[in-house]
Amino acid sequence: MTKKLLLILAIAFSFALNAQTDEAIGATPTLLSQTYNCENAETGDFQGFTKSTEFTCFGYDNWVDSWYAFTPIETKKYSIEIESLNASSLNSVRIGIFTGTPGNLTSQTGCATRYFSGNLNSGQTYYINVRGASANIQYRMCVYAFPDPPINDEPDNAEALTESTFEVCENTTVGYTANASYTYETICSNSNPDVWYTFTPTETTEYSFRADLINGTTPLYIGVYTGTPGYLNAIAESPTSPTLQCEDIVLADLTAGTTYYISVTSSESSQAIYFELCTYKSPPAPSNDDCNNPTPLTVGQDFEDNAITATTTSASVNSGNSNFPDCGTLSDFGIYGRDVWFSVVVPASGSFTVETRAESTETNLSDTAMETYTGSCGTSTLIPYYYDLPAPNNGTAYCNNQFVIGGNPYAGILFTNKTPGETVIVRVWGWAYQFGKFRISAYDSTPLSVDDFDLNNFSYYPNPVNDVLNIKYNKNINNITVHDILGKAIIRKDTSGKLVSLNLLDLESGIYIVTVKSGNETTNFKIIRK
Repeated sequence: MTKKLLLILAIAFSFALNAQTDEAIGATPTLLSQTYNCENAETGDFQGFTKSTEFTCFGYDNWVDSWYAFTPIETKKYSIEIESLNASSLNSVRIGIFTGTPGNLTSQTGCATRYFSGNLNSGQTYYINVRGASANIQYRMCVYAFPDPPINDEPDNAEALTESTFEVCENTTVGYTANASYTYETICSNSNPDVWYTFTPTETTEYSFRADLINGTTPLYIGVYTGTPGYLNAIAESPTSPTLQCEDIVLADLTAGTTYYISVTSSESSQAIYFELCTYKSPPAPSNDDCNNPTPLTVGQDFEDNAITATTTSASVNSGNSNFPDCGTLSDFGIYGRDVWFSVVVPASGSFTVETRAESTETNLSDTAMETYTGSCGTSTLIPYYYDLPAPNNGTAYCNNQFVIGGNPYAGILFTNKTPGETVIVRVWGWAYQFGKFRISAYDSTPLSVDDFDLNNFSYYPNPVNDVLNIKYNKNINNITVHDILGKAIIRKDTSGKLVSLNLLDLESGIYIVTVKSGNETTNFKIIRK
């Protein structure tokens, strides 16, 4: 027998030994994974399997199932979890955990469980019923033990944090709340598990504390405190120090040389909750934090043409420059709000879109709101710039905190029939205290077209042009406007005649858009000034 054939038989024999069984009797033993990474996970599908009599849940008539068994060698807390590998819905798989013996099993779980955790006894066999919505559902199932209680479970044993660099987080600390206990001094819960850290800043400035999940799905809550264990006081929130406690990112004004205590709390979970914790000096405010210094957006033909990445991190609200937004805020926007500013010049068509979308690397910001104005910065000089509400709505608005254009729920506004060359001021902020990076773009998808214009009897020359552009039509030409590539009107000229010569001597070299009107007819074309 060849080595290749032996290898094929060995693989097939191994699969037969490890494959799940159709009933609890003879259930295939599953191996314990050493960590939540599920190194010894079971994978499979439900081809050829039936629904067991122990699977009695209402509403699962067409589901099928199979069986594994697990016998722990230590009495401790374990997690058993399942996930779908090929279905669009995570809820296409479930697990049921049973004690007893085949034919006399007792369920330890409900019907809609994908994650189970509990104290399992050494030497006792537990039966795992793996359930799928159809035979072709593929799954991964694994069993792992919760870690021992963390050393930093109490403030007395807090672990010291090392400062990192914003967005680099080169000194990230990995921690976990699995098997941790509740500490009465935390402000973020009255029962949930927490762990503790200390941090001593090197500068007197605002610092950021950020926690990111690396296993599990429960929210994380950070608290920052002064004092010593047994006498800890949470840093107060106030207008002069906008520390929003009990979020996964917390900002705090800290004093150099003072030791602060930091708690990380999570909800109870059937998964072992692990996270990364990082602290760094908050970055400077973005350059467009103030209405008087907006970032100009260049109008393209689609979103990707001139999209830029912007941020509201470290931005502030200047109540002297504008009123608070008309939508998409909470009552204390003046304390916790962060807005940034942009400008757009209305293109020659009079139609354009301003749209925000998610930045792929950002995890903190998931929703934006937007408001638009003309005029100048100031509470009485910013003039609302209205857009028509999309159907089935009626009326107009100048503030948008709902999906209109682009990736839901990021805000976007479509403007039509506006005055070419007009400057629009755009204000963007994160909904409900959120802040972070996002993408923004202005674009005009209106093609350069002719509206009832007789192109067969229309011409312009020369192109490229040095000094004088000649425009000829078989009807009187009433108006000519030249816009730069940003849409700003450079030349406006009322005319009368079928042949018009336009002096471009004062224009710099570049591309321009020329709009020609004759009665109710309009056409646009591009020229190059040498």
